[in-house]
Amino acid sequence: MTRVRDLLGISAASLLRYGVKPDDDILYAIKILESRAPHVAMLLKTVVGERAS
Repeated sequence: MTRVRDLLGISAASLLRYGVKPDDDILYAIKILESRAPHVAMLLKTVVGERAS
């Protein structure tokens, strides 16, 4: 699966504050972000599309 770094590039480091590492799987990152930063989780779901469902 796609890593956060692959999707966001250098911007992936900004998610460290929410407990998401750049090398984390994008679906795992969305799970973490749903509770800590739902607005960011929603953004990632939109960017990833159907793979996040």
